[in-house]
Amino acid sequence: MSPKINGLSTEKGFLGKITAKALIETSPDEVPPRLIDLSKNDIAAKIIKYMQSKRYQISTEEQNYNIVYVEGMSENLALNNNKPNEFNDVRVVLEIVKSVPTIVGKWEGTTEPGTHYTINPINPDGAVRIAFGQYKSWRVGTHVSSGADPHEALLQVEDVSVFRDKNKDMIRTGDKLFTGLFGINQNWGFDLPRNNIGFASAGSLVARTRAGHREFMKIIKQDKRFMLSSSYTFLTTIIPGDEL
Repeated sequence: MSPKINGLSTEKGFLGKITAKALIETSPDEVPPRLIDLSKNDIAAKIIKYMQSKRYQISTEEQNYNIVYVEGMSENLALNNNKPNEFNDVRVVLEIVKSVPTIVGKWEGTTEPGTHYTINPINPDGAVRIAFGQYKSWRVGTHVSSGADPHEALLQVEDVSVFRDKNKDMIRTGDKLFTGLFGINQNWGFDLPRNNIGFASAGSLVARTRAGHREFMKIIKQDKRFMLSSSYTFLTTIIPGDEL
């Protein structure tokens, strides 16, 4: 059996053959995860606990951000009735700071298409509604909506899974699941009213305001991984609020 990382005390203070061999031969699964302090049991901790229960990837290094959308949760982090065609979901950026889950930013938004694109879907199979889960699928780019108001956003570049609302009932139950590229970007909602998504989403992950979205982009572009490579692909998690 090859030497493991947790047995490197034989070469204190320098990188020797034993240490180098162990580093090369140790798989990522064998590296102990950083401990996360969940004792506060606030919303940030509950989100991380939920992610752990689903075995989702969690970025634990400082300045490595976790992008999370909680459906049916308001910007004040209180659960709501998740009424269709409203900006009643929350976009959250989480960071593990000194082992403690910390909310760096939060913005009202939506994970669902509005009434317009549900009743008038772009695809005859129905409007898309992203499936809850975690996807490493977005890169920084320019979002253009019908040729108007282009702005910096996270663009979908890898597959995600979606439900198509062919029966136009604005819920996922009974809808057929598809996986692929659907143009589900993370963009802004044109400052539309909270109670009307309008044309802002055909299934994208949307922050309601321009100012909030700009703040979001400023934060995530400070992620150390993006700063090392502007083509970094961001991971995003979508959670049902009533399961937290």
